[in-house]
Amino acid sequence: MAYAAITCLMRTIHQSMELTACDLQLFYEKLERLRAILEKPWKATADVEALTSLEAEITELAYSAEDMSDLESSKVFLAQNVEERSGSMWELFFLLEQALECIDSTMKQWMATSYSMKDLKVQPYSLAGLSEHAVERPQNMMVGYETEFEMMLDQLTRGERELEVVSIVGMGGIGKTTLATKLYSHPHIMSHFEILAKATVSQEHCVRNILLALLSTTSAEPDDELRDRLQKLLKRKRYLVVIDDIWTTEAWDDIKLCFPDCNNGSRIILTTRNVEVTEYASSGKPPYHMRLMNFDESWSLLYEKVFAKDSFPHEFGQLGKQIAFKCGGLPLSIVLIGGLLSKIGKSLGDWQSVASNVSSTVSTDVDVQCMKVLALSYHYLPSHLKPCFLYFAIFSEDQLIFVDKVKQLWVAEGFLKVEEMKCIEEVSETCLNQLIDRSLISTCEYSRFGKIESCGMHDVTREFCLREAQNMNFVNDLRGKSEQNPCKQSMPCSSKSRGRISIHNVEEYVRCHNSEAYSFLCFGRFQCRVTEFPFKLVRVLHLAFRSCITFPSEMLHLIHLRHLSLSLSSSFEQYREISPIIIDIPPSISCLFYLQTFILNLSGVGLQYPIMLPLEILTMPQLRHLRLDWNYLRSHEPTEKSLVLKNLQCFSGLNPRYCTGSFFRLFPNLKKLGVRGVPEDFSSCKDMYDFSTLDQIEELEFLVNAQNYSCFLESTTPSGSPPQYLLRSYPADDVPLLLLPPSDAFPQNLKSLALSGQFFLPWKDLSIVGKLPKLESLKLSYNACEGVEWEVADEGFPRLKFLQLNYLGIRYWRANSDHFPCLERLFLYSCWNLDSIPHDFVDITTLALIDISYCQESVGNSARQIQQDIQDNYGCSFEVHTRPVPPADCLLSPIGLPLRPGQPLCIFYCRSGICKFGSSCKFDHPMTVQPPLGSLLETSAFNSARHIQLDIQGCSVEVPTRPVLPADCLLSPIGLPLRPGQPLCMFYSRCGTCYFGSSCKFDHPIFVGEHTWGS
Repeated sequence: MAYAAITCLMRTIHQSMELTACDLQLFYEKLERLRAILEKPWKATADVEALTSLEAEITELAYSAEDMSDLESSKVFLAQNVEERSGSMWELFFLLEQALECIDSTMKQWMATSYSMKDLKVQPYSLAGLSEHAVERPQNMMVGYETEFEMMLDQLTRGERELEVVSIVGMGGIGKTTLATKLYSHPHIMSHFEILAKATVSQEHCVRNILLALLSTTSAEPDDELRDRLQKLLKRKRYLVVIDDIWTTEAWDDIKLCFPDCNNGSRIILTTRNVEVTEYASSGKPPYHMRLMNFDESWSLLYEKVFAKDSFPHEFGQLGKQIAFKCGGLPLSIVLIGGLLSKIGKSLGDWQSVASNVSSTVSTDVDVQCMKVLALSYHYLPSHLKPCFLYFAIFSEDQLIFVDKVKQLWVAEGFLKVEEMKCIEEVSETCLNQLIDRSLISTCEYSRFGKIESCGMHDVTREFCLREAQNMNFVNDLRGKSEQNPCKQSMPCSSKSRGRISIHNVEEYVRCHNSEAYSFLCFGRFQCRVTEFPFKLVRVLHLAFRSCITFPSEMLHLIHLRHLSLSLSSSFEQYREISPIIIDIPPSISCLFYLQTFILNLSGVGLQYPIMLPLEILTMPQLRHLRLDWNYLRSHEPTEKSLVLKNLQCFSGLNPRYCTGSFFRLFPNLKKLGVRGVPEDFSSCKDMYDFSTLDQIEELEFLVNAQNYSCFLESTTPSGSPPQYLLRSYPADDVPLLLLPPSDAFPQNLKSLALSGQFFLPWKDLSIVGKLPKLESLKLSYNACEGVEWEVADEGFPRLKFLQLNYLGIRYWRANSDHFPCLERLFLYSCWNLDSIPHDFVDITTLALIDISYCQESVGNSARQIQQDIQDNYGCSFEVHTRPVPPADCLLSPIGLPLRPGQPLCIFYCRSGICKFGSSCKFDHPMTVQPPLGSLLETSAFNSARHIQLDIQGCSVEVPTRPVLPADCLLSPIGLPLRPGQPLCMFYSRCGTCYFGSSCKFDHPIFVGEHTWGS
């Protein structure tokens, strides 16, 4: 993919200029001109192989130039004297000039080949040559969507008398044309409108063909006469026109003047894959977004296609239902599979083969039809969106994809086109929205600000995406081969392939040895010790598996890294031996001076210990995202080596000890900040916070670690030397309170504030938060506030739109509509003591949703009463969602799904990690598929509690050891023992925690049931 490679090289040259102060602008501008040529669409011809071969050569040359530029720039940056720096700079200039000459020469060949084809007869491209409507398929059949159909029928025949454009939007094959056709041919429509006309626009629209179709003629009249004739025909008549499969706003501009508005109730139906077209042509009303079919609708459609025409034994009906379910609700897939089943007849073995792997059948056995439909959307994408779309091939099937992760990876890859006056994160968000608008990506969840939080891709679309990414050598997928599914046979992972490697299990990891891969991404949760990295040129290293308990020094030699994400964890054997667990990041990490994203997560048994950061972390100028667990800096005062990290956008895991004005001046453009530590970290400087210098920050979170021991720091060495760290395993007597700084010490542009953990703030202290002028979101969790009554101050929260209360002991909530005049969404989770929502909320006309989970029944009743009163008083309403406390014999997992040992596993949960039925699902959702922890650890490893004194680079660390839990003891989501039948832990029942941790002898149920906090 030459466009992406050229863009990556431009990004590298720009970063080299920032790091080395070398003037490489001429090279950058020349590449910009070459990229502009690649952005222009070109006709695919029978000679397409020539262009494809040349494009592959350009891609390889650009990647090689990028490698060289990285290496030579690092020599300039690390030069020890002026002479060495000068020599390295001249070498960089010379090699870049040679590389660009080669790229330019190959581009000229590409252009000559492309232009020589202009006079040739254009041949259809192997994938994209056919319109969706040219695909041979049975007559359109509408199954399901009855409610939606009736709503649209009413919109077409009633409502305003002005001309309205009614738009239907959705991905290819979802049934837009079928719905429009059914509306067009409905008897009520035919009797209501005097004139009916329809035309298909397709990808490369021809105005003349559209006019001829609308007029139902083959006239040889000029286009202007045809336009005039159509306009006169429609004038003063009530008409319905269907414009099917329109792709661009230009196509609408070419025909819209043909449709007069005679104020007589005329309508136009547009079907498109692009939301931009609907917004452009809209009459002010939102478009109708086609949804996927539910199971009943899918089965009805497949039944009509196959079973209604012939009689089949019962076994075939059961297989048919499995196939209908696996088609994922996409009508095109069901229609195509139905055609396949009707052709193979009544062979039970063939049906079982189709049922066992229906998604791959959709993309192979009917490739000529299904792939051509999906290819239309891809090949019509602008050049800058194609690599963004293909990148989704790295994710596994049915995986919930978090938007922030996708955007960070796109930025690190370097193929995003930088735009003036926009930061690169904004560009990535624009690209994602454009893919969603084109119906190639679907949205799954929204954040409290209404932004897209997670997304996904339909199975059939993903099959096409994966195939195209592999054909372009953009992604190397190492999932296993299957003789029955040739389309899933992965391309061999060549040692010279520069693609992106996506790994989902340990077997794939073991057999991967690609020394020139640019990206290496592991998404599986498997145990694997990192020993050697053969990926010397890697830019993106995303290791989500559990690797080791120390920072792997091998990574410090990967100087090309832009993105480094690690999940460190101790193995069971290491935990049994009680290895010293303090994660020490070496100072040499500063050698990764291209690094933009650094994510370090600690997970697994016993990893509740800090990360030690070197001061050199503040000398990495390219850092944009820094996400860490609980950590300390060896010295946090800025020095001469410290840089102003102007690119840093997100810092998660900052220790509260460093929340000072002098420290924050290093991050002038910070937008998201997460402050995290243990209680002693917060109490040691609870009156020192000063966020006023963070002018750009919009999101701020405070999180206190839930530990099974108390932790504090004692500085026993002179200032600037490493402090002593002592971890104590006995419970603390006094729980420190977090003191909120005055409102003028908070960032004045703050939109979101979250407090999570046992801060035990008095409710009255929230009056400080209410004074923040732009605050829109407030989230309080796990005893962040203490007390049974919250009487909101008179000033209230004038701009708050989102409020979430989780695991709080509040019983009485005193507030009225004046306190929350802009509230839109209210979430209450496990506030067991709360008696009701203030009834004065009936005067909050902005309310859109109240979501209540595991609270008293009276809370849900009060929400429904508010809903009814708003309906009666104002004629509008909002949604109320309630989830009752589960039965006493049903425990919930940490993500709120029922644990039902002995019941069958929930298949959907096993595949995707989520379950749409939630706590009402009748199947089991185990927290892990591994054997219980207690069965893997030997309890004889510990006879009594001991302490080990460790010394790590001058830090004295006393690490407590804890006995292994009995095999029959499970832990709750917050690490406390579940001991049914034992007395309830009274401390836990009062405040939701227990300082004796996993050694406590009493019960700590996930849901207290009849017991309530504070009782």
